[in-house]
Amino acid sequence: MDYIKQAESTQLSSLSLSRLEGNNAEESKRLLEACAQDGFFYLDLRDHKQLLVDYEALLEIIKQYFNEPLDQKMKDDRKSDTIGYEPVATSAGVLDGLPDYYESFKVSWNQLRDHVQELPTVVETNIEVFDRFAKYVHSILLMILSRLSQTMGRNNDNRFESYHRDSIATRTNLTFLKYPKQDTTEHGVGHNKHTDVGTLTFLLSGQRGLQRLTPEGWCHVEPRSGFAVVNVGDSLRFLSDCVLSSVIHRVLPVGAHQTEDRYTLAYFLRPEDDAVFKDINGNLVSARSWHDRKFDHFRASHNQQKNDTILMGGMEENQKFLQYKFQA
Repeated sequence: MDYIKQAESTQLSSLSLSRLEGNNAEESKRLLEACAQDGFFYLDLRDHKQLLVDYEALLEIIKQYFNEPLDQKMKDDRKSDTIGYEPVATSAGVLDGLPDYYESFKVSWNQLRDHVQELPTVVETNIEVFDRFAKYVHSILLMILSRLSQTMGRNNDNRFESYHRDSIATRTNLTFLKYPKQDTTEHGVGHNKHTDVGTLTFLLSGQRGLQRLTPEGWCHVEPRSGFAVVNVGDSLRFLSDCVLSSVIHRVLPVGAHQTEDRYTLAYFLRPEDDAVFKDINGNLVSARSWHDRKFDHFRASHNQQKNDTILMGGMEENQKFLQYKFQA
């Protein structure tokens, strides 16, 4: 296993959601620096009590859901990367030759926004809290894109938020992940290293396991009560002409194996499907195409993954992190 540096919670910027919502110029500058230099930052939610209350409510709902028998959960399997249930061990994991070891449940933003009737029962039964939470986080991330656009001097159709028009289809979704308790890693482990496919990811978890790759090696990203972890994805990196950093990360047990059930809530903001940008090879691709290719690559074997740069978004070469310098 790779050497992992000690916790680095003090090394990542902590930004105030309240100050960003208030369009504070200094906080917006710090936001740009964090997204360009680290690709990760902590977002202080402690002034937003309802958001934290809703998170705790959703966490309890999803714990009960994941505890249901597998055959019951498989009724929500849509064979989709944005909707429904997915069992453990469907993609390549952290250890060579072994699969991942997490299960997930996804709720599509398209479905919530359009109030479709085919929502899974657990969502339909608790629609008020799912709807309120997703819409608030969605608006927070669009606001963050707006602050980045403003600080970088981007105007009109060149603004980042213009690629996320409300009525257009998108791969955006709310995802819940459970890393089950294990006695051994022989059946799989963790979540393989990757960059996120979209624009911004909003993470909430009270448990350790998330790591990001730096020029010095792998570092823990410590959970902080009352804070979300936000990170830049490939699409935002490409839309920013590679000024902003989509950083490689993974999830691993803190010890030799997963000693307790670990839960994560993630909101993945992604551009509208037909948004176009230049990928790591300078080719014009749509956001939908990049998303689908990347998720197909998640399911490929480790040997196949080594022959393509898409999983790491072009941010790794010969297992070394590629660092891009940013001047404010």
